[in-house]
Order: sequence, then C-alpha cells, then structure tokens
Amino acid sequence: MGHDIAGLQYAVRKSPIKLLMKQSRISTPNYKIFNAKCKQIDPGNLRFPVIIKPCNQHAGIGISQQSVVTNAKDFLKQITAITREYPGEVIAEEYVQGREIHVTILGNGTHLTVLPYCEIGFKGKFSSHWNVYTYDAKWAKKTWEYADARVDAPAKIPADLQEKIKTLTLAAYRAFTCRDIARFDVRVDENGTPFIVDLNMNPSINFYDEQDATLASVYALDWTYDQFIERLLTTTYERVYDGQLKDKRLRK
Repeated sequence: MGHDIAGLQYAVRKSPIKLLMKQSRISTPNYKIFNAKCKQIDPGNLRFPVIIKPCNQHAGIGISQQSVVTNAKDFLKQITAITREYPGEVIAEEYVQGREIHVTILGNGTHLTVLPYCEIGFKGKFSSHWNVYTYDAKWAKKTWEYADARVDAPAKIPADLQEKIKTLTLAAYRAFTCRDIARFDVRVDENGTPFIVDLNMNPSINFYDEQDATLASVYALDWTYDQFIERLLTTTYERVYDGQLKDKRLRK
C-alpha cells in the first residue's frame, strides 16, 4: 500500500524533489542547496525572508522558529548550524508568507480523488512569530506552537484558489508518479499564488493523532477511519491486480 522504501527514500531527499519540480514547471519557492564542502555560503538571488531546512529529514525535523532568517548574517549562522547537526545537504528557500494548505490525493492513473483541503491555522502566539509548521508544532504537545497550530478541514478557500491548488497538486502527483496516496504541503502567498513546499509520498494516517492533516481531510468527507482504510486498500489492490493482468497479457 502506498510507495515502497525506494519511493519513500526519494521523497525524503528534498534536493531532487525540488529539481524535478523546477524541471516540470511545478510552482515551488526559489531555492539554493548547500553542503559542508561549500566554500561560499550566501543567499545569492534569494529574497528574504528565507527558510532553511535539512534536505534529508522529514516530519518537521530540523525546522524551528529559528529556521526563518531575514539577513545574510543569520543566513550563514543557520546554514552552519543545520550542517553541523544533520548529515547531508541543506536547502534554503524563499519563505512564503501566507496560508498553509495540505492536500491529500488518492488513486492511480486517471482515477484520482482530491480530498477536502486541510489548513494549518496559526493562532495565538503565532501572531508575533513566523507562521511555520515546525517540529514542535507537529509533535511537542507541551509547547505553545503545538497548542496554537491547529488543523482545520475543509479549509475555507475561494473557488478559484481551490482550482489553482487542485491543478497544481494533480500535476505534481503525476510528475512524481505517485501511487495510491500522497499529500502535498502548499503555501499560498498574498497574491493567491500556491507553491508546493513539501511532498509526502507516505503521509501519516495515525488514528491516535488528533492533528493528523490527512485524516482531517478524510473526516471532512464524513468517512470513518475504517472506511478510509478500506478505500485505500481497494485502491492499492486495483493497482496491483490490474498490473498483474497487464503483465500476463504481455507474456502471451
């Protein structure tokens, strides 16, 4: 069900994901990639503010309020800190100040279903901080970030913006040959332009997590958890079974 280990390992590595998005003309923020061997670390043509993340981590690891920087001095400081703490490359991308929408898609081939959009609502203390879905906001239940970042589905989005997001995420689903299920994290700027900032090929579907974005979208359809799992298993079965039938026909 979902993607195999090779697909998951690919999706965790942000640098090839970003490259394919650019090559496929899929809207994503401008970015630069750095590693420990880089002799010169500067933002180049990136516009501040910039968010800095480890390339080979997932689930918010390495992302905090300090990840967003507004000048070259802090840029260098944060790049250096992430390089020292996490193996592999570091990505710096232009920070999109705006709404964060998570889009879950089910299906294969031409049979794709876009679930109701889930929005991460940044409330309370986020009014004086960066609206970033940090590691603490996702997992650290005793922090103010977890308390003030709430999932909400279906997100209240104008029809024209809904269509933009749908077109963008379906194009990305196909470009990355996603199968069965995937979730895209989308930021929408003040002009209503959506940008994909992350791809989750095997998104969390944790029944016990009250802040699970994918399940918030599922429940917005009035599906039970069991109905969702049944739908996902059926989707997977049809993909595998149809593939086996195709292979048998080709051998004849």
